[in-house]
Amino acid sequence: MVYRVILADDHPVVLKGLSLALAKDGLATVVAEAQSPDELLELLATTPCDALITDFSMPAPGRDGLALLREVRRAYPALPVMVITTLANPALYREIIGTGVLGLIGKSADTREIPEALVEILSNHVYLGASVRELIGAPPGEPLGKSGTLADLSPRELKILRLFAAGNSVTDIARATGRGLSTISQQKSNAMRKLRLETDAEIFEYIERLQL
Repeated sequence: MVYRVILADDHPVVLKGLSLALAKDGLATVVAEAQSPDELLELLATTPCDALITDFSMPAPGRDGLALLREVRRAYPALPVMVITTLANPALYREIIGTGVLGLIGKSADTREIPEALVEILSNHVYLGASVRELIGAPPGEPLGKSGTLADLSPRELKILRLFAAGNSVTDIARATGRGLSTISQQKSNAMRKLRLETDAEIFEYIERLQL
């Protein structure tokens, strides 16, 4: 059986590479290509397909990333979806999987992972690329744990991360909230530990992509 796949990415070179990877063994045929979230949603409404392979970030503020994945899941709950991304953020990886995405691969991965991943998601199995598993600490063959997402944070921890990502220092946050410096610092550290984030840059990226 040759599977019908829709591809979505705002870079034509990436679309070409994905098409070649899928066509190599005659596994799939690309029935449509989109370069924006709006174009993708239009194609999904008019073009029958067996699976969707999409970039995580395409130019459409407020409608790409997690928002787009949730919209696709609501409209097409049975459609197997694979995300290919340049992101390298363990908390965002877990949020992506939490939307119901079955496949997640880094763009720097070996293209041979693409057909293998497609076969897995069409069988309703989760496929995580090697680089993804390494970053989130999920050994091959073992399921991805449920922890490490926004749901694990307390309201105060989330508030602190949002204030920090907005450019406030720990001292600024302590002053604004009327809490001790050590308390704010500890809550920030607790939130990072729960999300498995190691750097401040990862916090900024995580909060920005959540589109809260």
